[in-house]
Amino acid sequence: MQDYSEKLEDIYDEKLGRHLVVSLSIEAGETLLEEQPLLVAPHWECDQLKCAQCLQESYVICRKCQVFPLCMDCSEHDAFECEFFASGAGSGISKDLLIKNYGICALLKLLLLLEQPDKRVQCQILLERPVKLEDYRNEEGLWQEHEEHVVRPLMDSGLAQALPDQQLTSDALHAHCIRIDSSAYEVTARDGDTLKGVYVRGASLPHSCVPNTVVALDEQFNMKLYAAVPLESGSVIYTSYTNPLMGTSQRQHQLRMTRHMECACARCLDATELGTHMSSMKCRDCSDGYAVCDLAGTGNWRCLDVSCGAVIPAADVHELLAEVGGALVDAKGELSAYESLLTQHKQLLHPNHFLLLDIKQNIASILRAAALMNSLNDPCKKLLARRVELCADLLPICRAVVPGISKLYAIALFEYLLSFVELSELQFAEGDVDKKEYAAQLKRAQSVAKEALDLLQFEPENSAEGFLTERIAMELERIESDLMKYGKH
Repeated sequence: MQDYSEKLEDIYDEKLGRHLVVSLSIEAGETLLEEQPLLVAPHWECDQLKCAQCLQESYVICRKCQVFPLCMDCSEHDAFECEFFASGAGSGISKDLLIKNYGICALLKLLLLLEQPDKRVQCQILLERPVKLEDYRNEEGLWQEHEEHVVRPLMDSGLAQALPDQQLTSDALHAHCIRIDSSAYEVTARDGDTLKGVYVRGASLPHSCVPNTVVALDEQFNMKLYAAVPLESGSVIYTSYTNPLMGTSQRQHQLRMTRHMECACARCLDATELGTHMSSMKCRDCSDGYAVCDLAGTGNWRCLDVSCGAVIPAADVHELLAEVGGALVDAKGELSAYESLLTQHKQLLHPNHFLLLDIKQNIASILRAAALMNSLNDPCKKLLARRVELCADLLPICRAVVPGISKLYAIALFEYLLSFVELSELQFAEGDVDKKEYAAQLKRAQSVAKEALDLLQFEPENSAEGFLTERIAMELERIESDLMKYGKH
């Protein structure tokens, strides 16, 4: 079920397909679309059974249908799904269908929705989405994943014969899998595991790596889409299906693999990535130059300094990125390994390069845990100071790549705030800063907390970001209490 803003028009053209356009000016923060998921299910490759009702880990099977998994707290699930296998057309199908082939879960849910006339109407937009199977058939990755985990097990199960009206073939099932993937957002269950939520409108909007909307999901996976920036009449509504902290080539690769599309947004067409230089290399020939990709020409990296113009072959860049990416995987949470990587590769990459940011984020996470485990002594201060530095490095990048109302920037502010406050309190307690200096630090922390709260004000209360808002508000209250004590001169 979807509910649109009256300020939007639902239109179609050949380039963007079905999409939404602003008909009356919209302010940042205004709700554009609210939508319940068509279905929520584990990823194709998931092998841990999830409760059909609450999607927590499952260790028991429904006593009635003997097919769908449940958890210890849930005794029932969707009535149609249960009856279909208990006494309906699917009663003759093996009861270990999901136990042996849990990858079919998302597609199974869609097929059972299509058996119900009222639910089939909700699926219509999804079914109308054209799929060119020939574009996928020759790809080993996506096609083979669907074939192995979903299509072959389902065809072998006899389910197609139990659903004769749908005239299911292998190609029809592959098309459904592609529609599910191209209409899904990654959502998070209460236990922290990631799932896929299918939203027939919210997850089929045109993509931009610099979106003008924000996607909010509550605990029940209900979606709210709201404006990230003011929108004028005629503006197309865009969302993003990539990680904004990836470099351009990585985002493009992800879009090609998951949505079979090329992005031509302002960021992708800018070799400097909106001035962030998240894919730029240090020039090998001059000391201060940075090389960016020649997007319109050879694809090699060329120094921006016109007096230099040195070229780094694209093959060399891709080899280096693959090497660093592999080393990140091999680091396996070891602080020394990440620090070594940072020292080694900061000589070759721009300070804002997405791989260096990834390394810094890993270091910051480890330092946070290490600081909590240490007693309040000098080593702890050093850890906190290092983490504050790393978190501060991330802030301008997050601000640049997601303009307007940004959850990414709000979360980065929160991570910075925690370490900054802890460090400031420790410095004051040990006499490293006087009362006046501490008050100035508290005012800085107050400003950061208020900015984060302002960015999160439109999030649902019963969402992860809603709970984060409560946490920041509590931190702000504590900061302002200390300011009352120490801010008077």
